[in-house]
Amino acid sequence: MVENIDVARIFEEVADLLEIKGESYFRVRAYRNASRVIRDLSTPLSHIASDPEDKIESLPGIGKDLASKIREILDAGSLSLRKELLSNIPEGLLEVMKVAGLGPRRTHALFLELGVRDLDSLSEVAHDGKVRELKGFGPKVEQNILESISALASYGGRVLRADAEVYVKTMIKHMLGLKGLQEIEVAGSYRRLKETVGDLDFLTVCDDAEAAMERFVSLTGVSRVIARGSTKSSVTLSSGLQVDMRVVEKDSFGAALQYFTGSQSHSIAVRRLAQKKGLKINEYGVFRGNKRIAGKTEEEVYAAVGLPWIPPELRENRGEISMALEGRLPQLVEVSEIRGDMHLHTDTTDGRDSLEDMIAVARRKGYLYIAVTNHSKRVTMVGGLDDERLLAHWRDIKRIDEKLSGIHILRSVEVDILGDGSLDISDEVLEQADYVVASVHYNTRMSRSRMTRRIVRAIEHPQVRAIGHPTGRILNKRPPYQVDMERVVAAAARTGTFLELNAAPDRLDIDDRVCRAARRHGVKVSIATDAHGMAGMDFMRYGVNQARRGWLEKEDVINTLTYRSLKKFLRDKS
Repeated sequence: MVENIDVARIFEEVADLLEIKGESYFRVRAYRNASRVIRDLSTPLSHIASDPEDKIESLPGIGKDLASKIREILDAGSLSLRKELLSNIPEGLLEVMKVAGLGPRRTHALFLELGVRDLDSLSEVAHDGKVRELKGFGPKVEQNILESISALASYGGRVLRADAEVYVKTMIKHMLGLKGLQEIEVAGSYRRLKETVGDLDFLTVCDDAEAAMERFVSLTGVSRVIARGSTKSSVTLSSGLQVDMRVVEKDSFGAALQYFTGSQSHSIAVRRLAQKKGLKINEYGVFRGNKRIAGKTEEEVYAAVGLPWIPPELRENRGEISMALEGRLPQLVEVSEIRGDMHLHTDTTDGRDSLEDMIAVARRKGYLYIAVTNHSKRVTMVGGLDDERLLAHWRDIKRIDEKLSGIHILRSVEVDILGDGSLDISDEVLEQADYVVASVHYNTRMSRSRMTRRIVRAIEHPQVRAIGHPTGRILNKRPPYQVDMERVVAAAARTGTFLELNAAPDRLDIDDRVCRAARRHGVKVSIATDAHGMAGMDFMRYGVNQARRGWLEKEDVINTLTYRSLKKFLRDKS
């Protein structure tokens, strides 16, 4: 079970190791580009490789050398080049490179000068004040390192739900080949649509429990069998992810699913309701005395305590029990209700595909509109647009839009919020836009008060309709900015500005709690992919998942509107 994400991860690590070593920029870039191409593939590499024509070399940026390395990983699950590089460079430096502000050069300097080999040794020398003494570091960098290490530790080895999804699909496909399998479902935080997961919990109903356990532990890609029992087994995949599987009785499947889905605090609240009715709930069912009265389905379990079925993504004990008792659970937004994507990049700046390509994908999704939000000039590394180039870009968009039927292209921009909260495109130009997203990309380590003032000032700008990825976090890599989101939400409510829910699976920014705060304050949310290519436009479902965790309904999401209604909303900033 070597998945595309496994190959992509190995190539990304090779690129990091080559960069630490000081290899040529072009060689490093080849591996990084190949990693990106592989992550974006919709077809498993194993399928491409097994095809008689074997078209791996026809993939963009994949030549003969990289194709041979892909085949090696598919065959062996590892890459000899990676092992060779690690013979001279400690593997722990790959984790060190994830620390904010530490690129390959600084990581290599820490290794050579201070003997840093992993996060623990980095933490030690930083606490001892040795990092600040190195040329090019200083006290501020040292403090940032300590803060970033603390943030990385809080992730606790969790993986992105989007990455876990790949293994879930493979696991289910593998198990469905088993005769006598009646039910299979994933429980835990994965089912609750959390952004990251620590492990995967599968529940099954099978006529032959022993056969189910045997098939589970025999999956290609299992690196270690932690435990092997008659009805429960645990394994570790080669990616490091732990997977558990339980076989349960058919009459207990719903109770087990409710129990193992959690969250723990939600389950405790449900059990308290049961106790008030003289009932007992556990993973085997709902019992009155020794008699099981429910358990086959989750609906039975909830009905037994006087509740309607509660969507898994709401099960965090944040008011869903009382709302369910009152019959006021939200009608959560659905992917099918999304009418357009409000944050896309094309090859005019740092996107990988043309506007025509992005339009074609939008048509296939049935969208009524898209917003092309290429970067403004402050993002120099990707050729951000100045006033003149942006106007020319909009003229091109207008010409294309006038020829289209059934879909509209909004003349838009992702404008940079400068350090003082002003914008890096003139007001005269922004007044001509259909839609303006304002985002922070630089000077991200401001104090909480300064960053909050900066973003609030942008919100108050009359042409800004939305704030992009408002906290700037990248899951498992970069913590959010220091910003008071309560003040940001209040400012958005006061001015009629939208907050973006960036659907990129490593961002999902804003989080579920901010979504709920936006809903309470009447702030509209834009669920947008921030896609830099056609493949990224499929991220919308991850954003919708996050919106559902945040209790958002169709009416809370701006891009569920028709084109005509959206245009009216875009004009009506108070």
